[in-house]
Amino acid sequence: MMNQGGVASCSSLLKNATAWRHHCILWVCREWDSGFSEFHCCSFQVSQDMAGGTNHPFEAFSKMASGSQGRVVEHRTQKLVREAEKPLTPSAFQKEVSLTTRKRLVSKKKLNLPQIVQPQDKPETSHHKFSAVYPDHRSLQPFPPEVVFQNYTPGEVYEMPVVLRNRDKVPQQVKVTWESSPYFQLVGPSGMCHKVPPGLSITIHILFTPWQNKDYFHQLLCITEREEFIVPICAVGARAVLDFPDLLDFSECPVKYSSEKTLLVHNLGNRTARYHLSTQSPFSVTPEVGTLGVGDAVQVTVGFQPLQSGDHSASLVVHYDTGENTHTSLHGTAVDVHIRLDRDTVTVGKTYITMSNHTTVRIHNLSGITARFQWKAFDTQEEEDQLKLRQYHRLCRQEKDKLSDFLKEHRVDTTHREHSALLTRTIQRERARLQGDPMLFNNDIFSLEPKEGEIRPNCSAEINVFFKPQAARVYEQAVYCDISGRETRLPLLLIGEGLGPQLHFSFEELDIGEVFVRAAHSYEAILLNNGPIEALFRLAPPATAMSSCFTFLPQEGIVAPGRLQAIQISFCPTVLGEFKEEFWFHVTESPKPVTLTIRGFVMEPTFHFDVPALHFGDVSFGFPRTLRCSLSNTSLAPMAFNLCIPEDGLGEASICSSLQIFKTTRQSWRKGAQGFMKPREFHMSPCRGTIRSLGSQDIEVTLCSNTVREYRLELVVDVDGVGEKVLALTLTARCIVPPLQVLNPVVTFGRCCLKVPYNEKLTLLNDSDLPGCYGVLPQEHKEKAAAWYSSSAPSGIIEAHSSVEIPLTLEAQLLGECSITAEVAVFGSKGSPLEIHLECIGQGPVVYVYPRKINFGAIPVLQDSSKSLQLSNQTDIPATFWAEMAGKRSRWRIEPSKGVVPPKSEVSLIVTANLDDTEKFQDKVKVFIENSYMDIIPVQAVGTGTTIVTDKPFAPALNFKPHFSFTPCCYQFKMTNKGRRIHRLYWTTEGFRIFWRNTRPPALGGTKSKNASQTPRAGSPVFKLRPLQMDLRPGQTVEMVLEGCSSTAPRRAEPALSGPLHWGFFCGPLTFAWEKEQVTSRNCFKATSFHGSTSCFPCWPPSVAKAFLCFHSYQNPVLSPKSRLKEILLLRSKQEITSVMCWGRKEEQRK
Repeated sequence: MMNQGGVASCSSLLKNATAWRHHCILWVCREWDSGFSEFHCCSFQVSQDMAGGTNHPFEAFSKMASGSQGRVVEHRTQKLVREAEKPLTPSAFQKEVSLTTRKRLVSKKKLNLPQIVQPQDKPETSHHKFSAVYPDHRSLQPFPPEVVFQNYTPGEVYEMPVVLRNRDKVPQQVKVTWESSPYFQLVGPSGMCHKVPPGLSITIHILFTPWQNKDYFHQLLCITEREEFIVPICAVGARAVLDFPDLLDFSECPVKYSSEKTLLVHNLGNRTARYHLSTQSPFSVTPEVGTLGVGDAVQVTVGFQPLQSGDHSASLVVHYDTGENTHTSLHGTAVDVHIRLDRDTVTVGKTYITMSNHTTVRIHNLSGITARFQWKAFDTQEEEDQLKLRQYHRLCRQEKDKLSDFLKEHRVDTTHREHSALLTRTIQRERARLQGDPMLFNNDIFSLEPKEGEIRPNCSAEINVFFKPQAARVYEQAVYCDISGRETRLPLLLIGEGLGPQLHFSFEELDIGEVFVRAAHSYEAILLNNGPIEALFRLAPPATAMSSCFTFLPQEGIVAPGRLQAIQISFCPTVLGEFKEEFWFHVTESPKPVTLTIRGFVMEPTFHFDVPALHFGDVSFGFPRTLRCSLSNTSLAPMAFNLCIPEDGLGEASICSSLQIFKTTRQSWRKGAQGFMKPREFHMSPCRGTIRSLGSQDIEVTLCSNTVREYRLELVVDVDGVGEKVLALTLTARCIVPPLQVLNPVVTFGRCCLKVPYNEKLTLLNDSDLPGCYGVLPQEHKEKAAAWYSSSAPSGIIEAHSSVEIPLTLEAQLLGECSITAEVAVFGSKGSPLEIHLECIGQGPVVYVYPRKINFGAIPVLQDSSKSLQLSNQTDIPATFWAEMAGKRSRWRIEPSKGVVPPKSEVSLIVTANLDDTEKFQDKVKVFIENSYMDIIPVQAVGTGTTIVTDKPFAPALNFKPHFSFTPCCYQFKMTNKGRRIHRLYWTTEGFRIFWRNTRPPALGGTKSKNASQTPRAGSPVFKLRPLQMDLRPGQTVEMVLEGCSSTAPRRAEPALSGPLHWGFFCGPLTFAWEKEQVTSRNCFKATSFHGSTSCFPCWPPSVAKAFLCFHSYQNPVLSPKSRLKEILLLRSKQEITSVMCWGRKEEQRK
């Protein structure tokens, strides 16, 4: 706040420090009853120490007040009220700057109380419970409330007393403190307490010693029992003073016109002026910012451009860099000047579309200013602003959508911030474009030239108005002239009428008189264009049945200015009677079509048949008959006719016998052509057409009856455009089904092989005068019938008084006699079909099987042995057979087991035996013949050899190759019993006595003890087998180990070491012994042979096979030794063994 008579106070300087964008102290005053004002400090913040030599004038006070800054901010109990400020004029500022410190203090008319920093609770800090002042008022009043030094000289000492007066009714204890400063000093010790009685005061002296002519700041902190408050101290240094006037009056000025006044401003201060100028619309100032040295001058231009008429006022504010602001009052009055249009409405002459016309209008400027004008489409600026706002929002949405589509299309990955930045720049660019758009008048129909310009004083401007219509109608458009000197825009109404092409026919109506229906007529109409522009015409589509009978060529086209177009009109009426039709030709850009009216009368034609009726007589069912007639046209116009028989059926066409013979279902023969609807039995050719004038048409009427009845119908003639049933012709007929007879109702086929076709013939007779149609019906329930019948020609036509033979084919399906019934249907007959009995005897194929018995004899066991069995077919049909063995788990098999024996041929079957025991086998072969008898052929065989086999070669020799003495060698193999009985086996080495135990031999699988020594003893065999004895059950396998070990090396002179089986260096023949147990009631043992043939060991070739039979017999009363010897000699004679060795009781060996 500035006081009225001096330099800016400390509070006002602090407040005006906003020019440097710092927080400042806000001082609020409140009037008291005593006439003083109270100030409260709300906030204070500066950044540098001015007293320390910095440039900012208020920074020293910030540091000095930092100790109490926190308490200043926290104080929130004081009520802040702003005192109305009076603007500081330039002259008052100049006067205040020129005052000394004492004069400034004397000139103050109002004292303000300082701001309380921290209130105190008196009951807690004082013994006085009552106070005369209000709790929110100060009890101690400083004078002056702020200490200000100005117009001082550096180096001199200045003193200022400060009086603290107690306004309370009780004594106040006050303590005055401050921070030390090189520029300000307090007379007396700092922090001393003073007791001030009620109504009295104390005086404090402050000394100020400046070093430079600049601003200084400090503070004095006073602490009482009730509050703490600050007395600010400041020194005002050099100031710049610009001599702006206190008032600048523009008087009367034209509205919307820029008026200017130029001021020469001097710097009367003692400091370089750095200033900023500001004002409000409609005033303006240039330049707004400047720097002016001491004693220099500058020109400042103040402009006044009001947009509305009336008085306008504002302030021109000068903002000094030291914080002071001065206000110059600006006044002006805006008035309308004498500027007008020569007329309010402009009417342009009639103008053809695609052409242009123009006229002029004048703007008269009768004022003394240069008026600038613009033609606008809106009456006020507000409407323009609203339109710009709408366009701005629309463009923003469009640009946003375009940007989003572009980013998606090119797959640009941008963050939200980048996307917003792109969108913001686009929107700012569009907003700048819209703001810069003058929104001049723009229209496709009317245009003005020039759209903007200037008019000198007392002059006129001629404006050309152009009119270019696009349609044939009246146009009205309002435009507004925004011109300087007039508050409101001058309205101008533009009116113009557009003319279309001038097209018309040479005559408006065409009367064609009387014409025949379906008669073609041609006419011509002339279409004229009397206008200066070309005319594009097009015929409107017809809307009535009569108008569709007219054809116009061309239907569309272009007629040049001043030219004509011939229109060819073709008329072929189809509707009888009088008519009057209007035809419209639409002309482009013309509001009304061109009309042509055509009137006349259409007459019906005349015609007749050349016969009074058509009599078909008797017709056979399903056989068509055709009659002919002629229809003549006796009129002068062609006639379009349609023929129909109303009483004829509406269903499918009737079935002709030539088509019926190709149908094979029983349903089609039994019910004929009857269906859900009555069939169409008549056919006309042609059934429709056009007969030229005075011409005729031959017509064929065909009847194919599918109904047994008499006919009396009418052939009706319908004429297009004339009517229905214009003429009728009578038709008569009678339909008959001829009776057919079977000459041989029983057909005998004799003996027939099953499923073999046999052919016979059936004879039909027709004694009537009409032809007939017959068909052998398909056999029903064929799958259950004893015989199947068919015919290669099941249906056909039988002429009148003739007969026909029908081939029949029969296939017997069952054996024995059979009789079936075949049916022959007559097309159209409603009675039962003709029945024919077919008889035959069915028989199957005859197959002879030989030989009748097959004996394989003695065959080796475990080997296939085959014999053939022949099947001979004695008949002419193939015989299907299958064969199988009668016994279960038979040792015989048959290949092939099933098949077909072709007629009169043979098939060989292979019967293969594979025995698994040395005994006699018997079985039966069953041969089944389809549809014939079964044959049984017995087979038998005796098995020889053994069923014991090994998995590895064991003969004629095993060569272990050289081995060291006392080094064992072994050979492992497996023995399998592939027979069906248990075998007991014994093993011994040639030249060594077999060891017999009194007990039964060990069970199967017995093995040598693992602890037994492998070193051969003296007199023991070199080769050993383990286990030495075993029982092999059917299908059982046992693992055998042959070990060899010798303690001496072989000698060449020892022939005993060589033999048929070689085992390393030590060799000797092995003897195999076993018993084959035959499970009988007598529990006897039969010794048999062991031989090395391929039947026992397939890997041993017979030429080198050698084995030894170890024979031992228990007491067996059944088999004598002689018998056993015979068996052995028999085996030897067959060369199945090479040597025999027997042992046992001496008497048995001798035998």
